[in-house]
Amino acid sequence: MDLPGPPDRPPGETRTPVSGLKLMLAILIVFALLAGYGQWQRLRRPNTEKATIILLPNVSPSPSPDHH
Repeated sequence: MDLPGPPDRPPGETRTPVSGLKLMLAILIVFALLAGYGQWQRLRRPNTEKATIILLPNVSPSPSPDHH
């Protein structure tokens, strides 16, 4: 008695799980959002990174002799 075999598939044609495609799409969206945020921060950098350095007089941390 011969049992029927699995149906023949055309060569080179396979099915991809939908959950895997959704996961890959989610990862691509996250990377695109991160890249956009990084570019936005890079464009904002000249406006946000400004510093002023003020030199303080040389003061010793020890108390003065008049201080009780």
